[in-house]
Amino acid sequence: MDRVRFGRALGYGARHAAKTLLQAADAARAPSPAPSRAASPAQPPAAGPAPPPVRPSVTPSAREVKHLGRSLWSPLARFSSVVWLQVTGLLFAMMALFLLQGVWQQRAALHLPPGSHPAERFYLLCAASLAFAYFSVSNFVRASRRDRR
Repeated sequence: MDRVRFGRALGYGARHAAKTLLQAADAARAPSPAPSRAASPAQPPAAGPAPPPVRPSVTPSAREVKHLGRSLWSPLARFSSVVWLQVTGLLFAMMALFLLQGVWQQRAALHLPPGSHPAERFYLLCAASLAFAYFSVSNFVRASRRDRR
C-alpha cells in the first residue's frame, strides 16, 4: 500500500473516530427522555408475575463505534499483512542468495558422477535455492495483489 493511500485511509479513520466520540459525548450529556424512578411516587408491587427484563436495544452510537473499529482496523490489517509478506519475501530472497553462493562454489561438482557426495550436495543446493526463490517471488506477488484491493 502506498503512503498516499494509507494516509487517506488513516485520515478518514481518524476523522470518523473524532465525529463518533463527539456524538457519544453529546449523547452522554443529554438528559434521559425516560422519567427516573426516584421522581415517580412509590407504587405497590403488582400481585401478578414480574414482567420480563427489558433488553436494551443497540443504540446508534454503539453501531457507530462498531463501524469505527472496522474503518480503523481494516486498512491497518491490510497494510500490516502486505508488509509482513514483503518482509518474509525478503528473508526468503536472502536465503536463496546465500544458497546460490554455495551453488556457485560447488559448481565444479557438476562434472562429477551423479552419485558422488559433492554432486549430491550441488544438486541439493540447487533445489533449495530454487525453492526459496519461488517462496520469495510468490510472497511479493501475493503482497502486490493484496495491496491492489
